[in-house]
Amino acid sequence: MKKIKIFALAMTLVMLALAAVSCGSSAEPVTVNCTVSAVVDGETKFGPFDMTVTGDTENLPTVLQAVTEALQFNEINCEVDANNRIANITLDGTDYKSYSDDTNIYGWIYLANGIEPETGTMSVNTVNEGDVIELQYIVTPINPEDLTAAE
Repeated sequence: MKKIKIFALAMTLVMLALAAVSCGSSAEPVTVNCTVSAVVDGETKFGPFDMTVTGDTENLPTVLQAVTEALQFNEINCEVDANNRIANITLDGTDYKSYSDDTNIYGWIYLANGIEPETGTMSVNTVNEGDVIELQYIVTPINPEDLTAAE
């Protein structure tokens, strides 16, 4: 009798495992071709490079993925912070860091097909077939009046 119970338990576990496998992800692979470049002070410092990025229907390729893969492929240092934002890119021996001081905010933005996205971030927004991604290192002056108004 004990052997029958063990066998029944083993069969139940096998059936549960098979059911779990059959209910697995139905995500289909996705491949996207895009172009990535980086501009500093109006000068293209990187690219444009044609890239192919992959994901699946549940995890579509993001702009950040396309950018970091393009930089890594071309052996360019890129640091991404804990918020999945570009913290630093080293181009031609110069570090272009995202930070702020008393007078300016320095950082990387991106344009997709010449347009700055109104919402989302590089790590959330997906890249579409044929997109042209342009990183831009910008310096934004801090208006002291804005700081005092926020206090």
